[in-house]
Amino acid sequence: MFGLSKKSIVIGAPMDGYVMPASRLKDPVFRENALGCGIAIKPVSGCVRAPAKAVVCQMLEKGNAFNLYTDSGVELLIHVGYDTDGFSESYCTVYKDDEESVELGDILMEFDADAISAEGYDAITPVVVRNPYDFREIAFVPEGYVKTGDPLITIRM
Repeated sequence: MFGLSKKSIVIGAPMDGYVMPASRLKDPVFRENALGCGIAIKPVSGCVRAPAKAVVCQMLEKGNAFNLYTDSGVELLIHVGYDTDGFSESYCTVYKDDEESVELGDILMEFDADAISAEGYDAITPVVVRNPYDFREIAFVPEGYVKTGDPLITIRM
């Protein structure tokens, strides 16, 4: 109606875990949406999969975070843990490189949640839409358990 697109984009959960709003995170960068509009997952496994068909735009040096640009135009940040200044790259095994195309469900990285926890870090993983102002509406699933690939974020154009 009136020429507005009602197309929806669904971003899947990149891991199994318990969803919580970003507003409950300790880190103010994620809590206050400084990097975009987000949600967080407390993982129950150490595997991160592509939540949509995308290109890896930037893998951060420590391997615990990366940006994806989806085929539908959504820019995503997936960041395993936060307040990770002393975070060791040995906690993560990265399977994809910058500029590499990925399909929904491809393994992006694996991480050792026990080692992360033993060092005093938390593996809570923010999933952030970096370009929220490009869309009309962004909705997140309510708190609860999600499995990898379950709908996590719904975006309306």
